[in-house]
Amino acid sequence: MSAAFVKAAKQFDALVAALPLSDGGEEAQLKRIAELQAESDVVGQELQKQLEAAGPLPGICLGGTTNRLRQASYGCIY
Repeated sequence: MSAAFVKAAKQFDALVAALPLSDGGEEAQLKRIAELQAESDVVGQELQKQLEAAGPLPGICLGGTTNRLRQASYGCIY
């Protein structure tokens, strides 16, 4: 049992050492988080521009009712 425990502990240590978060410490991690957030913001802004350029999406009516008022108020997604 102790051999299995030692083997498992060595595997755990190897996995922890392989984590990218262990390089550079907390300051490097915070810097990388800020970089990723800035990249995410740029992508979000570009997506927003594309959505605005596409204009409003048409409503999609569901169901086959003949009553237009009911169809407009209950069966459409806008």
